[in-house]
Amino acid sequence: MPRVEGVVVPLITPFTSDGKVDYDAFEWHVKRLVDGGVSGLFPNSTTGEFVHVTFDEALRLVKAAVAATPSSIMVLPGVSSLRTEDSVRMAREFVNVGADGVVVLPPFFFRSSEEIAYRHFSAVAKSVDVPVIIYNNPLNTGVVVPVSTYVRLASEFSNVMAAKVTYADFSYLVELIRDVKAVRKDFTVLTGLDYMFLPTLLVGGDGVVPGLGNIAPELYVGLYRAFNSRDWDGVVRLNRAVLQLSRLYWLTGQGVESPATIKAVLEAIGAPVKRYVREPLRPLNDEEVKKALEIFNEAKSEAAIKQRS
Repeated sequence: MPRVEGVVVPLITPFTSDGKVDYDAFEWHVKRLVDGGVSGLFPNSTTGEFVHVTFDEALRLVKAAVAATPSSIMVLPGVSSLRTEDSVRMAREFVNVGADGVVVLPPFFFRSSEEIAYRHFSAVAKSVDVPVIIYNNPLNTGVVVPVSTYVRLASEFSNVMAAKVTYADFSYLVELIRDVKAVRKDFTVLTGLDYMFLPTLLVGGDGVVPGLGNIAPELYVGLYRAFNSRDWDGVVRLNRAVLQLSRLYWLTGQGVESPATIKAVLEAIGAPVKRYVREPLRPLNDEEVKKALEIFNEAKSEAAIKQRS
């Protein structure tokens, strides 16, 4: 099976002013990211507001992503549901329409034991013959997937191929990379935190799933390529730009999450994507958009790269 590595962008879900999915803008955005050199695309993601998207909408988004993406780039949709049965159904249907793998969160309502998460992940892994990425995002789920669960799954299922870790505990990341690669050298670990991209690579990790990659894919692709080619001047310069861009995550107070910020910047730089999000999120106001665009432009200047729009 192909390795899940490099820059995998968790796709936004564009909406129209009346709250419908804007599939034309979505397809345009997918092609833009493909042109930016990303390794993979992650529709039905946290950044894509998966909790606000129906199954039928998600299925159409996956079909659109598959249709607009060359075979060299993986399409890895999220199949996270509170019901194991629903996650299994989504995984099968997404694979049937061409998905190259699936990303799954642990159950995040009934979460009383490690065994519950293990059974959930196992059911998804048994249901498909494609890479399964185990997604650890304790800030949103309240669940930290134990390193021992990753090791157990990697040992038992050849298609459990990767971890997406959106968790700021660096010691956890180091332990995960050490322990899971001891049992599976082909297992890959990607951070979901943009600002931890370079540290993850330095301790033996394999890539990043950056929400802000929707805005500046070339920045992350450039850093990944510079690291692999040992272009240390480029690594330092591009990492500074990533850290600068990451300020967008703390731009506003509660009620404005990263999907709203990302869409607002895309709208501001001339993309067909508009700032609309589904409630209870709210879009950025004009003053917030102005501040976000300032941060984006400062990051561009730091990177000294040409940004597509």
